[in-house]
Amino acid sequence: MKSYLTELKTPSGDQRCKQLEDLQKKLQDFKSEKENVPSNSKIPSSRLSDIRKEILKLNQQLISSLDSLSKENSQKSIVYRQAAGPMGAAVNSSAAAHFTSEIRDFFNGLDDLRKFFLSCSTVFPENAVVKRRIFVYWGLGEGFLQTSGSEEENTPDEIVDKILKEFQEQGLIEPAIKKRKQPQHVKSYRMDPLVRSAVTLLSKEAKFFDYDGKGNVLPQRDWISGLDFEGNLVVEENRSERLCLQKGIVVEKDERRKFSKEKKIRPEVSQTELAKVLILFNINEPFPDLQLAGLTQLKDENAGQMKEQARSGFQDEECQSFLSGSWPGSAKSHIEVQSREFLKGLTSMKNLRFLSLQGISRITELPHSIGNHSNLVILDLKECHNLEILSEEIVKLVKLRYLDVSDCHLLADMPKGLGALSELQVLKGFVISNRKQNRRSGTLDDLKELRNLRKLTINTRSKDFPTGIDLSALHELGEKGVLRNLTIVWGPAEPNKAPKLENQMVKEDNQMNKKLPEQLEKLDLQCFPKSTATWLTPESLPNLEKLYIRGGNLANLGKSKWSKVKTSRLKYLNELKTRQLG
Repeated sequence: MKSYLTELKTPSGDQRCKQLEDLQKKLQDFKSEKENVPSNSKIPSSRLSDIRKEILKLNQQLISSLDSLSKENSQKSIVYRQAAGPMGAAVNSSAAAHFTSEIRDFFNGLDDLRKFFLSCSTVFPENAVVKRRIFVYWGLGEGFLQTSGSEEENTPDEIVDKILKEFQEQGLIEPAIKKRKQPQHVKSYRMDPLVRSAVTLLSKEAKFFDYDGKGNVLPQRDWISGLDFEGNLVVEENRSERLCLQKGIVVEKDERRKFSKEKKIRPEVSQTELAKVLILFNINEPFPDLQLAGLTQLKDENAGQMKEQARSGFQDEECQSFLSGSWPGSAKSHIEVQSREFLKGLTSMKNLRFLSLQGISRITELPHSIGNHSNLVILDLKECHNLEILSEEIVKLVKLRYLDVSDCHLLADMPKGLGALSELQVLKGFVISNRKQNRRSGTLDDLKELRNLRKLTINTRSKDFPTGIDLSALHELGEKGVLRNLTIVWGPAEPNKAPKLENQMVKEDNQMNKKLPEQLEKLDLQCFPKSTATWLTPESLPNLEKLYIRGGNLANLGKSKWSKVKTSRLKYLNELKTRQLG
């Protein structure tokens, strides 16, 4: 920034010079305090983050001033073509070079994992809010996140949290804080547009992604044409191995090189290039099956196997990640497809590790071939509102760590045998079936062998849940495993419920342990239908740090104080008698 002030010929008494001096003093004071603070004490990391934000803000102001000066003094300024974010104008190439150089030094000092995550932030539209979950899924899907054991510090979520915190402290991203949300609980972030424009250049150089002239990820139709945004042929060695679906973007005529009538624009991508694709990622295409069909047709043409109609979707044995639904955090959470035919294209993806169909309509069930994906680590079916059946074939996915079927409201039950998924760490949307006579329905007993399961979300329409049998299964899951995070959501009671065998139920309940796992650290109850719960006491949950209860008929939380609970959220509880938690 000193070089910026020199170039602007800023007098020593200028306010911007004073700001720079003040920032330098703050950094020096922070450094001195950190050196003198006792080893058992901590300085809030938010202080350093605030200082970095002030530095970034002043940096942007200086770049904007350089741009204005350049426009006044010269008509021959070279325009920096990347998006200029909140400044709303192009910046002078010299000023941009200074800023990009700073980001480049930081980028080059990162390991491959951090470079990858920083580049992933540029895939999304400018100022987009991106949830942490997509970084976890994507990192696992491409094998960047390598974990060992089931210790808390080694979980993918913890690794990603640490990296995002580093980026936040550097001023590269900022948390998307919602109203009444505490900063330490934020799991969504956005990247500053100016930072994004610089990282885009570095990401392209590193061949993480391909971009057009406006800094947007190159749409699939341009990628497969073998041309860059100016119409130049791209050699195979310079092409990214990540392919993105994107809704129609109008490219102005003067932004593409004019071609002679003799030169035809035709697909130049080779079968070898298509075979190297690591991921197919949908950014904002509302009808992904149409583009998938076109891509399949291209592969058939390149292979000399013309078909009248190609609707089987993308087929590639090397592809590791496939996300054709909506990415977590996107404004459009519902994706339309004409049919389920595109799912057939998943059959040949033997190396598939990350499959997300989040928010896609018309998917009533998965193809039986899903069981063939023995390398699958993440299966994301969140918000597939038409999903009715979860294939029993998924019990063959022995490497699966994340299974999300939350907000699949038509899903009536779970398949038996989920205990075979020994690597499973997160299970969201487990359905408790009220159909007692349906022997095909999975129960919580099926989960007792999941020793690595640390997060479980349960959906039930039974007011009697959890019974003694359910509590016993959950208790064993925590005692013999690592379950630390439990969410239970009660929906409206299911009509025409099968009759209970009262005598048998009472007898079984009396033999069961009626407590939740003592090791639970977070408990989230939504729409709890009863006024009291004998298993909801501070004595039975001695390690609980977070207690969320939203909606329902709960009237009291017992007589004892929840003194060890650090965070509590009690909302929409009209019957609750107010008491202090700690």
